[in-house]
Amino acid sequence: MPLEDPRRSGPARPAGVLWPARGQDVYDVGQEQVSEPITEVVSHYWWVRWRRESVRPFRPHVLGHPVAHLTVEDAEGGRMHGVGMPSALVHGLLTRVFAPDLPTAGRVAGVAFRPGGLAALLDRDVRDLTDRIVRAADVLGPRVSEAAQAVLGEPDEATRRQLLLAYLLEVLDPQLQRVREDTAYATVLGAVDLMRAREHTTLAPVADRLHVSTRTLQRMFARYVGASPLWVLRRYRLQDAARAIDTGDGQDLAALASDLGFADQAHLTRAFTAVVGVPPSAYRRGGPGSGQ
Repeated sequence: MPLEDPRRSGPARPAGVLWPARGQDVYDVGQEQVSEPITEVVSHYWWVRWRRESVRPFRPHVLGHPVAHLTVEDAEGGRMHGVGMPSALVHGLLTRVFAPDLPTAGRVAGVAFRPGGLAALLDRDVRDLTDRIVRAADVLGPRVSEAAQAVLGEPDEATRRQLLLAYLLEVLDPQLQRVREDTAYATVLGAVDLMRAREHTTLAPVADRLHVSTRTLQRMFARYVGASPLWVLRRYRLQDAARAIDTGDGQDLAALASDLGFADQAHLTRAFTAVVGVPPSAYRRGGPGSGQ
């Protein structure tokens, strides 16, 4: 259950969680800043613990950020993501809503990479990880399994954070100069910073600000992020829409659509429904399946 990029420490809700009130009594989450030089590729450390009293399944719905995650996961009674627990996993960028069935109880320690951070760290194309959750050892090598075992054996959250980040720093150290000199990665990060601002609703102004062509951005994002830059831009605007509705600022959907750069309310409704599964008006009424 990845978390938002907060640029701050402390409690936080998971990134892009839809219908956030539904999980308040089920899970506890948090996130922490990371320090240089790991900030070259990592956004933040995050954790989640959950326990549900009901025998009924619980499924959070998350509209995640365009990033990869490294997680160390454990859960009572079996499997998650089709993988036996405990396990160290790499979550690639997910184009769909992330909706895992949570077992009765569990715990995850996670690291959110910066957009393109995993590709820059490993100097590899990450398109093959899009919409996939794979064993971390298949991506990072066997050493990650040793680090995961240390994390799993530690009850203290601060120590778990230290262990996981120390492992990633070990991976980064011999690659640090190359990462810092990777101009394509720097361009991706610059584009993402621009895309996060609501003022940018189309791709051309972003490319112009960075003095590159849209085609160049498309090639860079495909390799480093695993999705097109237009997809990333639209994902941020859909997250903005969901967040506005959650905070009560989305009562006027036509005004919200205009503010987010959609041609009209109908375009916002189609884009939102295609990804979230319900139109904004039904989302506002609460709960998966509203209006269906």
